[in-house]
Amino acid sequence: MRFEFKPSFDKSVRSLHGKEKYDVKQFSAQTVDILSQDRLLHKGIGLKRLRGDYWEIRKGLKMRILF
Repeated sequence: MRFEFKPSFDKSVRSLHGKEKYDVKQFSAQTVDILSQDRLLHKGIGLKRLRGDYWEIRKGLKMRILF
């Protein structure tokens, strides 16, 4: 599967520090990879449909990504 980070995504993580920015992008890429191959998510990762086409994915308590 081919994917790309949109400029709006890069803009939204711009205010994060280097390590946090890297972690968010890495986690997002891993999530896309897992979902594209219909693999099971790890227990520490929570995927939840919020409303309509809005989803939330969590890794632990601190990292939350909406898409």
